[in-house]
Amino acid sequence: MPKKSPIWVHFSEESEGKVTCLYCGQQLSVKNKSTCSLIRHMNQKHPAQSISRRTITEAPIKEANCSIEQQQPAEDSAIKLYQQPSTSGAGKLQAISSLLQKPLSIVTENEIDKQLICMIAKEYHPGIVEDKEFKHLLYLLNPNYNVPTRKTVSNLMIPAFYNEALELVKSRLDRAFVVCLTTNGWAFRKNDSFHTVTAHYIVEETNNTFLSSDLLGCISFTERHTAEDIANKLKEVIDDWKLTNKIVAVVSDNAENMKTAMSIGGWSHWDCLAHSLNLVSQSGLSEIKEVVDKIKNIVAYFKRSSYALSQLKAAAVRMEIPVLKLKNEVATRWNSTYDMMCRVLQMKNAIISTLALLSTSSSSQQRDDFELTTQLRNEEWIVAEQAINVLEVFNLITLAISSEQNINASTIIFYYKQISKHLNSFDLTAVMPQISNMVKTLQLQLRSRFHHIQRNNLIAQATILDPRFKKLGFIDEEEYQRAVENLYTEVANTKLVDENVENKTSDNIIKIKVEPIEQKIAPEKNLLDALWDDFDAKARQSLNPGDSTASAIVEVNTYLEESILLRKDTSGVLQDPFVWWHQRKYIYPKLYQIMKTRLCIMATSVPCERIFSRAGQIVSAKREILKTDKLSRLAFLSYNLNNCT
Repeated sequence: MPKKSPIWVHFSEESEGKVTCLYCGQQLSVKNKSTCSLIRHMNQKHPAQSISRRTITEAPIKEANCSIEQQQPAEDSAIKLYQQPSTSGAGKLQAISSLLQKPLSIVTENEIDKQLICMIAKEYHPGIVEDKEFKHLLYLLNPNYNVPTRKTVSNLMIPAFYNEALELVKSRLDRAFVVCLTTNGWAFRKNDSFHTVTAHYIVEETNNTFLSSDLLGCISFTERHTAEDIANKLKEVIDDWKLTNKIVAVVSDNAENMKTAMSIGGWSHWDCLAHSLNLVSQSGLSEIKEVVDKIKNIVAYFKRSSYALSQLKAAAVRMEIPVLKLKNEVATRWNSTYDMMCRVLQMKNAIISTLALLSTSSSSQQRDDFELTTQLRNEEWIVAEQAINVLEVFNLITLAISSEQNINASTIIFYYKQISKHLNSFDLTAVMPQISNMVKTLQLQLRSRFHHIQRNNLIAQATILDPRFKKLGFIDEEEYQRAVENLYTEVANTKLVDENVENKTSDNIIKIKVEPIEQKIAPEKNLLDALWDDFDAKARQSLNPGDSTASAIVEVNTYLEESILLRKDTSGVLQDPFVWWHQRKYIYPKLYQIMKTRLCIMATSVPCERIFSRAGQIVSAKREILKTDKLSRLAFLSYNLNNCT
């Protein structure tokens, strides 16, 4: 008699009354064909596997030359594929019941499950499994895979994959040498707020060295956002992940409560480069506020009036100007103002023509609408054009640090240097007065936020230890020399974690060779010898071939004298500084160890912002229905699941 319960597809029958689990191999007893023990085993041992997963209801699919019979359960009846008669009248019946009835292998089903959860996590949308068209698509791709229900996904599969990812992240962090944290606070919906914490660290493998990142938590924050509460919450995260003695730095936004929280926690802190540039740029834009406001009004007018917009498009076509969509400003993103101004300037002639036409419109409504907008005077158009030239470098750098996966601290001095150079290139007597004021304000704000970066030991050493920069990454020779002296001390005080490295470096690193001094032992120690004892001991120490300071100077100088790593190779491909270091880790063993504590430091907290923000957009509406705990798990999976292989 056939076994109708779907539970049986998870077990193989070994003998009468004995079955073996296909997942763990455990043997169970079955009395009188009862499935209670089997169901209990699946619920306790394999909760991520839905018992009814393999009970498939097939949907009819129509193709050019074939059809499938009325939908039936795959295990109860054969599904037959009939080939329609051809033009010659020949027909042939093909039974494929064996194909459709054959269950998926455990490995294949788990791979599909994992990809499904990965997609759900990335889109924050568990309800997609209830979408009719999505289920039909999966059926077309693989009829033997039955889509789990939303309840199965939310209550079984996501927790199971979350726990798997959690253990793998813990394992990676246990092996991390040091860790840099990035953190940000987010207001979500009306009454919910979160703090996201991301860890960045250098991974050393046999054949590779690379930078890795993991989301530690997207934590619901119910306390007040005081510095003390933030510090306590961050300390909880650090303690939970056993990172207390591994934190090299924390990067966050520039809010005072965040800065104070870092001070309370005793963590080295750096302001997010992206936030700092945003504040500098906003201060510059304040010098041309009147022009910016007029441009915002123009954009709002065309967004508001469909008639005006149609006239603008028509004018652009007549003038053979590309018809481009006007962009709105987003309050939290300064470069959205830049984008708005650029787009208006691209459509300048069409806008001037359209506004002139509408100002003489016979329609009173069109005239009333137009009165809400003030046209830009000719000199204001010039101000807008010159402002774009000034702000261009800020926009380029903002895009660069927002688009790349991770930007480490070695780039900070370089970006500051490039912005300063750009601003200094303007002849302030040759631009509009507002632009002259803008440049001066930008220079002042830039210096106030970045003048000290070369004296920050962590950032200075990160710059030196990036083979793309070294000395070229600095602005002042004096600051560079100070950083080198500090690096000498750092190397001299560094003890290799792997003592065997010393043996591997003997043929690679230059060492000072000193001939041993022949010492004659006097039969008796006189008073004069006693006076020289201390000096003689220090002298012998200075001649010791293993002297830490001498070795440190040799290692650092040899590294600095080696050619810098070009950003791109001869084929135009970006070169990876971590690959460079991996190839030389036995040549510069102590520098390599220090590098792992410096090049993991991030320049921005952008990695945290990406948890809830993609291209500057706030969390989408489809995530609004999620509970905070499920959202936290999905965020964790979204960031970490791809690394959990």
